[in-house]
Amino acid sequence: MSTYNRADASLGPMVVAMGVILAILIPMALVVKWRSGENIPSVDYAPHAAAMEQEADFPVPAPADLPEGWVPTSTDMTADGGASWTVGFATPQDRHAEYLVTGDEEEAMAAASGESDGTAEAGGRDWERRGADSEGDRALLHRGEDGAFLVVSGGSGYGELEELAGSLAEG
Repeated sequence: MSTYNRADASLGPMVVAMGVILAILIPMALVVKWRSGENIPSVDYAPHAAAMEQEADFPVPAPADLPEGWVPTSTDMTADGGASWTVGFATPQDRHAEYLVTGDEEEAMAAASGESDGTAEAGGRDWERRGADSEGDRALLHRGEDGAFLVVSGGSGYGELEELAGSLAEG
């Protein structure tokens, strides 16, 4: 027969167990708190800019000197059937904007599918404003005399789109 009696149990072992649990949970909670800030992965689009310069039959402007808060998040270049290049950004206002340069008018019109909504001037170029499409994206469209089409589009307002368009400089 057992000689253990619950009435004789002390609080000491329970306090020790709770201390061990807290010693584990508190550092875990602090790590989660410190790492909870948004971390947007950034990409380097310079290699695609250089490759696009080699492939395209027209000058290729690239985003340069964007203010703090613009984070390049994606880049995609195709050279089969005509060169085109897209760079996506997270904007300072936590929106998405992207820049497309292509020699294909059909591709440019698909990227700027909204109705005409006036004009804008940015980066020394005249842009046609295109209103929100079915997905809510606005666009700026520039038809270059050299056969290039530049499109800046996204869920941002025209202000941020014009800021991106104004940053486009030929390398």
